[in-house]
Amino acid sequence: MPLSKRNKVLVVGMDGLRFDRLRALGAPVLDGLMSSGAYGTSKLPYGEAGTPRTESPGEIVPKSPESGGRVIASRTDSGPGWSSIATGVWPDKHGVVDNAFTNPNFTKFPDFLTRAKNVRPELTTAAFFSWTSLDEHGAFSRAIDHRFVVDGYGMGLWAEADLQVAEAAERHLADADADAVFVYLGDTDEVAHDLGPHCPEYFAALQTQDAYLGRLLDAVRGRSTYPGERWTVLVTTDHGHVDEGGHGGTSDEERTVFVIANRLGEDLGGRSLSGPRLVDVGPTALGVLGIAADPAWELDGTDLFINC
Repeated sequence: MPLSKRNKVLVVGMDGLRFDRLRALGAPVLDGLMSSGAYGTSKLPYGEAGTPRTESPGEIVPKSPESGGRVIASRTDSGPGWSSIATGVWPDKHGVVDNAFTNPNFTKFPDFLTRAKNVRPELTTAAFFSWTSLDEHGAFSRAIDHRFVVDGYGMGLWAEADLQVAEAAERHLADADADAVFVYLGDTDEVAHDLGPHCPEYFAALQTQDAYLGRLLDAVRGRSTYPGERWTVLVTTDHGHVDEGGHGGTSDEERTVFVIANRLGEDLGGRSLSGPRLVDVGPTALGVLGIAADPAWELDGTDLFINC
């Protein structure tokens, strides 16, 4: 790699995407990233047995009084999942244990874009969401340079919210100032809650999000500055779903998550990552940007590329 190349990172989150369904159904862009990159799965170290499952995106389900204690007391919900992806620590540190975001600790454990901006102020950071909770509760802070937020619930059609997110992120990535970008897409989770992850509608939502990812990658490759850049793409999810739809519990289907890592233009051979965790995403993104984790940050995750 020429020394002049500037490292940049794109993190794409697809809510409630079961990896076994991804592999069974196929998605050309994601499959391509896996075949030339590295990927793997792990199981979330938390989940709450014996309570109702989350049956709609963003639903707040009462916690069991028996759930307790590092055993991490948290539901396998979107709030804990995306907070772990953002901060690089588990729910017992960042404080988000369900979709209520009752006692977040994002001041001590900020998101990776905010850490990047704090360490390297010259970087341009951006985040794009169709789930407003990530904005309202500070999972991604106001220190981020560019923010685009639409309300998937308020619009009444999550697919349309995702489309607006994808189009805004595509426009941003086509510009020359993007250094670190996070994009959230939520329709796979919405469909799985309504109909489960085995229905044709789930396949259609996956294919749509995969196509959006392809557009984002095309925007990156089409940048006038792309020849002097080295882009790393990370794709992940926050939790899975039971077959009938829903999550929050301790089953393998709910707890299994994945991370896909790809350096555009470089062939990593489709190698296996050994148990990549949600908390590894942030430290990996920071590592791409040349930012080593400070021990004082007390991160639970590590840079996946250290041994890749």
